Amino acid sequence: MTEIVSAFGYSVSLTVVLIVAALVIGLALAVMFWLTVGLSIYRSIEDTRRARVRDELQEQLLEGTFDPDFDWETWVAGLSGVERDVVESLLDEYLRELDGQNVERLRELGDALGIADRSKRRLERGGEYERLYALTWLTLLERPENLHAAEFSPRTQRERAAVARLRYESNDFENPREGISLLLEGARSQFTVFGQDTLYRIGTEDPEALLDVAERNYATWPEPLLVQVLVVCRHLAAGVTTEDLSWLTAALEADNEAVREAAALALGNVGWRKDVRSDLFLDRLVADPSPRVRGAIYRMLARWSDQQALDTLLRALENEFDPRTRLLGTEALGSQRDQLPEERATALGDAWTWSHEHAKYDRTARNPGGVRG
Repeated sequence: MTEIVSAFGYSVSLTVVLIVAALVIGLALAVMFWLTVGLSIYRSIEDTRRARVRDELQEQLLEGTFDPDFDWETWVAGLSGVERDVVESLLDEYLRELDGQNVERLRELGDALGIADRSKRRLERGGEYERLYALTWLTLLERPENLHAAEFSPRTQRERAAVARLRYESNDFENPREGISLLLEGARSQFTVFGQDTLYRIGTEDPEALLDVAERNYATWPEPLLVQVLVVCRHLAAGVTTEDLSWLTAALEADNEAVREAAALALGNVGWRKDVRSDLFLDRLVADPSPRVRGAIYRMLARWSDQQALDTLLRALENEFDPRTRLLGTEALGSQRDQLPEERATALGDAWTWSHEHAKYDRTARNPGGVRG
């Protein structure tokens, strides 16, 4: 018995419906197949054309780079669309590899190609990908004026980082604090690795400004962003003098152990500050419930390396119940101390024996001239 399907007031045999559906699907697959084949052939032809002209264009581009009298405008005017694409690809490559006067010549080529003006338009009209692409080109060309002329303000954390990197590479900030504020004031999400690297580069020029901006904003940041800033501070805070570090010590009380760990490591450079040297404060830190955080605290104390810090570290290690954390602590201790009193070394057991030998080997490897054959 033939099944009947009813729809929109019509009754049709199920067999007919299945046949029509099969034909439609088959036709769609055939169209997709030929479109794929056609696109592959087109791309193959384009790649062949690009490869055919690349060597010649590369030679001409290098000639113009090293010849101050070479007229970029005239040369670019004679290029086809494919040739312009190849030249832009080569320009991108060389701007990342060369420096000095040669780069200035290449940036003039970028102007002749109209890249900076196109980038400005992309900032005003494009989506995020196009805006990031435009900011990358403006950074390579060091054209912050096109950024300022555009009706554009960064909308995402990635765009913030890209704008900051453009202005940093172009020496467009009045001072490092301006760049740090651009990255961190009002930030509501974490950076990519590129953004964190940009923060590090700018912060290197003024660690005090970074600490000041962080102190005013850290309470509003999500934990992943706070951890990123703390990691940067870990490498920059050695020269701080009178800056308020209360936000760093407050981060040691956070619920998130990743935040507490990063805060402890960031404090490793400021052990000489009396405001972080209270015995009660240190005793509370080494009692942290997280082995991961205690390991960071032990490294912090070892980095401080004065008698008070090392005494606190030794007492904590003697009572440390987590084997891995004890080993991390004794490794940090071994990097600062060649010897321990016998009773202390005995209390630390195998962890100290291994750490001491490891530190001794490391020092020997770093100073091979001190080893006699």
